[in-house]
Amino acid sequence: MGKTKQEIYEKVRNLTDGLYERSTLRDLPEFVVSPQNLIMFEQKLKQDGFNMILDLFGVDFYDNEKLKEYAGVKTRFAVIYHFLKLPQNERIRVIVPADDSTPVPSSTKLFKGADWFEREVYDLLGIKFEGHYDLRRIFLPEDFEGHPLRKDFPTKGVREYIGTKYTPKFVRLPGKDRADDPFEEGARMVVNVGPTHPATHGTFRMIFELEGEDIIGVDLEIGYLHRGVEKNGENMRWEDFIPMTDRLNYLSAYLNNMIYTEMIERWLGIWDDVPRRAKYIRVILGELSRIADHLVSIGTMAVDLGALTPFWYFFKVREEIYSVFEWAVGARLTTSGTSFGGVRRDLDEKTIQKIRYIIDELLPRALKDVDNLLTKNRIFIDRTRKIGVISADDAIEWGFTGPSLRGSGVAWDIRKVQPYGLYEEFDFEVPVATEGDVYSRYLVRMEEMVQSAKIIRQALDNLPDDGIRIKSDKLANLPTLPDKKYVYTQIEALIHHFKGIVEGVVPPYGWYYFGGEAANGELGFFGISVGKRTPWRIRIRPPCFAIYQAFRHMVLGHKLADFVAVLGSINIVAGELDR
Repeated sequence: MGKTKQEIYEKVRNLTDGLYERSTLRDLPEFVVSPQNLIMFEQKLKQDGFNMILDLFGVDFYDNEKLKEYAGVKTRFAVIYHFLKLPQNERIRVIVPADDSTPVPSSTKLFKGADWFEREVYDLLGIKFEGHYDLRRIFLPEDFEGHPLRKDFPTKGVREYIGTKYTPKFVRLPGKDRADDPFEEGARMVVNVGPTHPATHGTFRMIFELEGEDIIGVDLEIGYLHRGVEKNGENMRWEDFIPMTDRLNYLSAYLNNMIYTEMIERWLGIWDDVPRRAKYIRVILGELSRIADHLVSIGTMAVDLGALTPFWYFFKVREEIYSVFEWAVGARLTTSGTSFGGVRRDLDEKTIQKIRYIIDELLPRALKDVDNLLTKNRIFIDRTRKIGVISADDAIEWGFTGPSLRGSGVAWDIRKVQPYGLYEEFDFEVPVATEGDVYSRYLVRMEEMVQSAKIIRQALDNLPDDGIRIKSDKLANLPTLPDKKYVYTQIEALIHHFKGIVEGVVPPYGWYYFGGEAANGELGFFGISVGKRTPWRIRIRPPCFAIYQAFRHMVLGHKLADFVAVLGSINIVAGELDR
């Protein structure tokens, strides 16, 4: 049994006494730390075992004095850090005041995973991090004007922008540094892969510096798909943001819906009122989404390595799963299948039988076929064993979660260590491999599909019958609308419908964080409410973003042909990476 939030709060208070300006216990233990004390505060945390910066993002309070007071700062901006201690699952939040004139010390020397997160804050809010070794824009071209997450930056932009100016800066193997221009004639060969290349699995660009076929330098350019989901979220009702979550990891969209919806329900204090049948349906469809995601990940990685047959075996199962979503939700890829207080549709008997057919017949047969084709295949083993190795300690340092972390020997799964969605009621194992290479990550995903099928089977066998939506007059502002025949004939139902549509959901004033186990790791949502039907800020903690920043170091020293195996094994999805 881990420490309670109160115990964590008291321990960190005593540990860092004199280094914080204010502390409070909200959804997490929370500390306001000045920029001058940040590094000393982090050193204390690291000595105590806090080994990961799970997330790091910025907030623009603009002229909202009440929100500044809530946050405990007087500056326009704040940088918010979420620290995590593995495997104890201890979490704290640190708030650092910031403005245009005073930079925040970079955390990259203590936590490798702060790298891209600090670049993101710099890019979108203009906050500088002193000591960062490569502080430049990450989503937007380097000649872009302004910082889009600032409150005074217009949603439509400041001017029409055409062009993508980008200057590569390579991460190189030790001893391979050089000062000359990598593109000059006679220099080492530079190869571009993407953003339009079948091996990229999305719109991002990899720039490799080669000596022969050996990768000795790497830079990555992302942002081609950047849709400003967090910026757009500030102008949408809380419930209207559900379809935006579909477009994160669109290979397992229902998991995104499920995690975001539960975050809002817990924040509103209505989680316990949600019918158990609705929660079970979420688990069933969420685990089907996880299976579909892993099928795509392994199938496409095999294609990249030259094995086409597993792709077809797995895509047949995936198509059947998408037929289930079509019947159960009304959409195949981007589902928007949940609603605050329940799910949009029930599972009928035809759909339940289809799900049983998939998990009892189709999936086991496909897993057996692909296992026979790949797991002991000499060519596949040579292409994946000892390739893209990342140790357990380094994986934690970079912010790895999900199958990529479990492939490095860390048995960390939020469904087990911090159960949500009624996962505590199901019997399943957490697959772990120890080598931290491409092969290990493949094995973990293969076994996770078996465990997901086990969860679904239990859920179907014990499916409750208490409805799919909250039935409470006290929660009239939820978008759980009366039947149309009553709306047309009864004034109470008409008012209920009107309030639900016009007012929407309004969470309590303040902020709240919730994370769940998506297909690639911890997907988290941090919401800031100022008592209105639209958010002040919605922050998405994307698992892909933290993992992909380490890709540069995972491929160094390998052959050019090896990068496709490494990339396939970490399963980067551009929608989640770029948001």
